[in-house]
Amino acid sequence: MQEFKIIAIMPERRGVSQNGAEWRSKDIVLESTADVQYRDSIVASLTGDRIDRYQVEVGQVVKAGLSFFAHNKDGRWFNNIRIYNIEH
Repeated sequence: MQEFKIIAIMPERRGVSQNGAEWRSKDIVLESTADVQYRDSIVASLTGDRIDRYQVEVGQVVKAGLSFFAHNKDGRWFNNIRIYNIEH
């Protein structure tokens, strides 16, 4: 797990998948706290019940576990980054 500062929290999104399952997602903008010349930032998603489990606020410094995967849609590839754990 890596340490990040939360710099933005986007509004929650909801929908229904093609197979009829309801889903929830909230994007969080994380900035690395590593002592480097240029700060790296990334957008990662909290999904499902993790939105309720991990209460976060802008300005907090947290340790976040991230999972990465890519998917193909119409011949284009997209990255998805999900937050699977947060420690305050």
